[in-house]
Amino acid sequence: MDEQGLTSGRKLWKTIVGSTVTVLTVIGGALGIRSSLISYSPYDLNGEWTITNTIQSTNYPKYQNLKLGYQVFLTQKGTDITGTGEKWSENGKYLVPTAHTHITVTGSIVGTKVTATFLEDGTQRKTEGTFDWIYQKGTKSLSGSFTSTAADASGPSVAQRAAVSGK
Repeated sequence: MDEQGLTSGRKLWKTIVGSTVTVLTVIGGALGIRSSLISYSPYDLNGEWTITNTIQSTNYPKYQNLKLGYQVFLTQKGTDITGTGEKWSENGKYLVPTAHTHITVTGSIVGTKVTATFLEDGTQRKTEGTFDWIYQKGTKSLSGSFTSTAADASGPSVAQRAAVSGK
C-alpha cells in the first residue's frame, strides 16, 4: 500500500473512532438524564404529616366510620419515602400516650401518585396495609385511600402537613 492510501486509511479510522466515541457519549448522557429523572420528584414530602383514615368498609361493625389519626415523620430520598410515627387519635379525640401505637411507612412517588405500605404495631397484634394517595398541588396535601388487615378495613385517607407552632 502506498503512503497516500495509508494516510487515507488512518483518516478513515480516526473518523470512525471519533464518531463512535461521540455516539457513545450522547447515549451515555441520555441514559444519565433518564436515570436522574426517574429517581426525581418535584414534590418535597419531608417532614411531619397528620394522616386521617376513615373506615368505610370493615368486617367489624364497631369500627364503621371510625376516624384514625396518625402523626408521621416522612423522609424522602428521590422518589422513595420512609416514615415512622404513632396513632394519636380516634374520632378526633387524642389518645393517652400508653394507647399510641407505632407505625412505619415505606413507599414511592411516581408523578403525583404516592403508593406506600405500612406496618402498625397494634395493641393486640401487628397489622399492615396500603396507602394510595395523589399529591394535591394546590393544598400540598395527599388524598386517596387506605386498606388495612385490621378488621379488613378500608376507606378514604388524607395526609396534611402538621401545623408548625410559632408560624
